[in-house]
Amino acid sequence: MTGAGAYYPDDIPVPADLERHFVEQALPELFDNIDEAMFSLRFLGLKKSNERKKAEAFRLLGELKEEVVSKGLLKARGVYRFFPVNSEGDSIHFYGADGEKAETFVFPRQAAKERLCLADFAAPAAGGRRDYAALLAVTCGEGVLALSRREREAGNYVRSYLVEAVALTLAEAFAEVLHYRIRRDWGIAEEHPVVPLLRSRYRGKRYSFGYPVCPDLDNQKGLFALLKPEADAGIKLTDGFMMDPEASVSAIVFHNPKAVYFGV
Repeated sequence: MTGAGAYYPDDIPVPADLERHFVEQALPELFDNIDEAMFSLRFLGLKKSNERKKAEAFRLLGELKEEVVSKGLLKARGVYRFFPVNSEGDSIHFYGADGEKAETFVFPRQAAKERLCLADFAAPAAGGRRDYAALLAVTCGEGVLALSRREREAGNYVRSYLVEAVALTLAEAFAEVLHYRIRRDWGIAEEHPVVPLLRSRYRGKRYSFGYPVCPDLDNQKGLFALLKPEADAGIKLTDGFMMDPEASVSAIVFHNPKAVYFGV
């Protein structure tokens, strides 16, 4: 059985700064980085073998892209920030500018296999090395409900559903684009990134609250307290700690090349 220490980072890259960054993202770059398989599943539940429906779906996507970009019908806004961090057991402490603990996130640990926990990917406080992690929150949801409602009221039910599927897929693309920017600010970005970025082989991983390795959506409170995406990015938390608008993504980002995706 592999010990947690085997996953601690060997080297710790220092980010360019610890400032909060607000991003208004150009839509064409997001369309270039769409996960086509995810879009197909979200729009029509398409299987790879259904080429006719897939071709029609992407024809409609092309039409919508032209309209959305030329008229600015959707807005893509996001924030990200690097923080000094250290792990302690199954927790990761995020520190503020004063060096004091600002937030602590607690993660579940595998009951078997390697007994992995997300905290294993950050340098431990006991080791005396200050590590870094990044947080991000992005949305492509502004304007989605109004545009979808307009299409539905005009009887364009397929386009109405398409708008919502596109917004969700663009938000994932935005997270991928911002993750690349984070790697660049960290000095660990790939020299020639692949487009779409999701096909790149890059250092580190990002994880979103609500997924099996970090299922506790309560952690969104801590992420929002640190990033404060409400005022400029326009992302809010519901009473159930879901993001509003729905077409939004948040994540914690590690630089550690040993970081992996795993189940708990």
